[in-house]
Amino acid sequence: MIDLLKHCQKLIISIVNRDKTSVVVKASKRKRAEGATIIHGQGAGIEKCKTFWGIPLEPEKDVIFTVVSDEHAEEVLGIISKSVKMGKSGNGVAFILDITSFTGAVHLHKKKDKPTDQPLKSMDETAQFELIVSIVNKGFCEEIITAARKAGAAGGTIMTGRGTGIHEHGKLFSFNIEPEKEVVLILVPQKITDKVLESIVKTGELDKPGKGIAFVLNVEKVLGINHLLDEMLHKDKEEKNGSS
Repeated sequence: MIDLLKHCQKLIISIVNRDKTSVVVKASKRKRAEGATIIHGQGAGIEKCKTFWGIPLEPEKDVIFTVVSDEHAEEVLGIISKSVKMGKSGNGVAFILDITSFTGAVHLHKKKDKPTDQPLKSMDETAQFELIVSIVNKGFCEEIITAARKAGAAGGTIMTGRGTGIHEHGKLFSFNIEPEKEVVLILVPQKITDKVLESIVKTGELDKPGKGIAFVLNVEKVLGINHLLDEMLHKDKEEKNGSS
């Protein structure tokens, strides 16, 4: 029988410039995080619109996955934010996702967590942001980012992978080819999630077989998105003034 940890672990996803990755990992380890998984990506945020001879440059990013206990999640998130000064726009973003079940880390199973009688707090009651994950064929990520921006998103992070689905069997000289995929992470305010998702699906034709998939994850807490928070507050004030 598989030994699963249930409702006691959180996943922290940090997205930072590649030269800051070691800083984040070292900082999280100082606050009880056991380690991290790092995946290379590219940034496509509004703060990074730089060019070289007219050619847009997208900075190299690292996406850092860190699993921590529920009780230490906010503490680790805080030290990560402080280590790379996420309070300053453009320095990165980090957020917490809930993990329903978790296995594969023996050291975590050996630790005895104190049971709690407190009811688990629903993420839907507290989350202001959601994470849209889109997985598309290589070369289509820019279309996804553009569609998301048109619907109000600020930008995203792109990672590469490979597909092994039923629609992925191309051939070259009788050899099967697994096409490269691109994974696009887009953090958006809850208010516009449906609008952004609809734009992504329509532009990427994700309702057709083999084009890709997209799904939404609730986010518990976010750091490093001051510009989005300011924009949300500004829009709320405008809506209140308009209705009064």
